[in-house]
Amino acid sequence: MDPNAIGSRLRLLELDRAGMDAKGQELHKYVITPNLGEIVDRFYGSLARVEEFSRIVAEPSMVAHLRASQEHYLLGLGINFRTRAYFEERLRIGAVHQRVGVPQSLYQCTYHWLQSLLIGHIPQAIRDDDAAFQAMIQFILKITALDMSLAVESYCSARVYNLNQLLTSERDRSDKLSKLAVTDWLTNLHNHSYSRLCLEAALEQAKFEGSALCVIMADLDHFKEINDIYGHLAGDEVLQIAAGRMTSAARAGDEICRYGGEEFLFILQNTDVAEGIEVAERVRGRINGDSVHSGDEEIELTLSLGLAQASSNDTVDSLIERADKALYAAKRAGRDCVRLETRYDWPVGYR
Repeated sequence: MDPNAIGSRLRLLELDRAGMDAKGQELHKYVITPNLGEIVDRFYGSLARVEEFSRIVAEPSMVAHLRASQEHYLLGLGINFRTRAYFEERLRIGAVHQRVGVPQSLYQCTYHWLQSLLIGHIPQAIRDDDAAFQAMIQFILKITALDMSLAVESYCSARVYNLNQLLTSERDRSDKLSKLAVTDWLTNLHNHSYSRLCLEAALEQAKFEGSALCVIMADLDHFKEINDIYGHLAGDEVLQIAAGRMTSAARAGDEICRYGGEEFLFILQNTDVAEGIEVAERVRGRINGDSVHSGDEEIELTLSLGLAQASSNDTVDSLIERADKALYAAKRAGRDCVRLETRYDWPVGYR
């Protein structure tokens, strides 16, 4: 609350007028200070009959703490109410009540009870002077309205903030779940299901644009022996390292997925056979460029790759099947090599 906001709120309730500070002093001298204990007792007596309050405040120690807080609140009611500190304290009270779960409807009703209790304890000497009595009632109504407006404002702001935090948390959770649904947990590459969706979309785009599309099916050589000799934990580490090397060797925009086990699928959009060969050879060279260290063990890795270029009548299944056949050709050729699907006139040296 800056000075302009404070002044605006005071003017709205006509608390900016001369003599209002004196009315606050009179309220304490004749109403609050002599009757503080009784006002608090009757206030909490009314609250105790409310089921919602009883559910929130179950422990006697909590009731005692709330009573002490209410006494502190009353001793500050209407004192120095033009200051920023007064406004901030009332805003804080609303946020606290929202945090402990007091329903807003109950919270607002309590101000009506408080108004009635304060008016009911105006002494007879003031009541006998009708002008003074009406002035005191008006001040009680205005100062409690000020407090209620501030408390409810911060109560609602805190609630909106909490809802926004909850929505943000749920969005983050949803995003994480969505990512988990399409991500291979071990390699952090996209998984089998996503690879087929991605390839389907790439095929449709290639057919629509008349652009080239290649896929590579890659397989780590002798991976079963790695698991058998070094153990499955070492095998998992090898897969993670291999995935990282493949990613570093591929181009920006190339999609790499773990298709299953030690098999990986590359989707190369806007890529013809010659470019696809370059990518495949670069990936192969990156895999067998350095051995993998797992604990004290040094594991040599090689990769076999099969490449196929999409045609106008290809489906996801037919294109993967042709890339798979090229991969098996690479295996039969002795592994650690790139082979192409044989339906095309390939560059010299690739069959």
